[in-house]
Amino acid sequence: MLSGMSSVGYELLAALGPDEKWSALRRLGVGQESVFTNKWFVLLNASIVFILTIVLLAVRRFRIERQKEALDRKFDEYADNHGLSLQERKILEDITSKSLVKRKDTIFTIMAAFNRGSVKFMQEKFASLRNPAERKKLNAMVDSIRKKLGFKEKVYSFGLRGGGGRGLSSRQIPVGKKVSIAPSSGPDVTRIDAVVTRNDELEFVVVPDLPLSGTAGQLWNVCYCFGAATWEFNVLTIASGGAELVLNHSDNITFVNRRRFLRVQVRKPALVAHFPMVKSGLWGEPAVPEFVRGTVTELSGPGLLISSEIQVGRGDRLVVVFELQDGRFIQDIGEVRGIRESGREHLIGVELIGLNEAGVDELVRVTNNIAISCAIEESEKKENSALVAGRQSG
Repeated sequence: MLSGMSSVGYELLAALGPDEKWSALRRLGVGQESVFTNKWFVLLNASIVFILTIVLLAVRRFRIERQKEALDRKFDEYADNHGLSLQERKILEDITSKSLVKRKDTIFTIMAAFNRGSVKFMQEKFASLRNPAERKKLNAMVDSIRKKLGFKEKVYSFGLRGGGGRGLSSRQIPVGKKVSIAPSSGPDVTRIDAVVTRNDELEFVVVPDLPLSGTAGQLWNVCYCFGAATWEFNVLTIASGGAELVLNHSDNITFVNRRRFLRVQVRKPALVAHFPMVKSGLWGEPAVPEFVRGTVTELSGPGLLISSEIQVGRGDRLVVVFELQDGRFIQDIGEVRGIRESGREHLIGVELIGLNEAGVDELVRVTNNIAISCAIEESEKKENSALVAGRQSG
């Protein structure tokens, strides 16, 4: 029967003309709607996508809230461990928001972030507080927070330094010293000399050579020449009245450039020993350094060139003792800057890093005097040679 129906269908199809066949093909599927184009199916899928998006956003928001709560708990825990008061904690939260750190608990461990945030925080607060006493109180509280977090550098009364500006603070600048200051608005501003008139634990007071009107919260760049280097740091104006500028302190000291010193040839006997030295003495007595003889062959301010058999490496520290001039001895710690082999002995470039400013200035003075004496001797030799040559030619 099926074969009969198929034959009838083929006969009918054969009887149709080309236009009729094409019209029949176009009418195929008319009245039948695809499930993918059904409006209810489309609405259902759109609703599912919308609901899943809302769920994902809610899950993400919930996760962010959980992370924020965890960071807040860790922040509070660290604040309790460091002994911060409620007011100090609130100030530290404001500093954290200004420091641009992603995790607020990192403010307890990253000193650069704390310094960056505290400068922005105090700059805004100083500008808004009208009473100088309130600005001084806020400065003291920020300094207290810095100390509790362990970010306050230990200030040494002697000049031990080396390896950048670590361990340096504006608190070390003696009263009566000259500094140069300029607004931190750009590199082409005019610098003005100023004298330090007061320097205590919290404030750094200078009197400029020219009258300046510093607004509260204004950022100043300060340069101070100390020994072999120039210090540079930024401080904020706490108050200004009369001829004085009352500034806050900075423990973020950088070296702008190193001073150039004359180099002179000398022959000064010296004793050198390794530092620090860990060694047990006999019967519990403290051990003494094992000094090795050497010779200072070149003097350049705090820089020395020492010829000695002592074994050292670049960056090592030595105790150096030698006679500078007229029975005056230099005893200081030196840092090895370079080594050059010369037979059995080594030529060791050393920078004395334990001298205060007066000691460095004395070395510079002696170096300059030796250089002047050598120049005079050289000039006299040339004059004598010229006289002898003139007599011989005459």
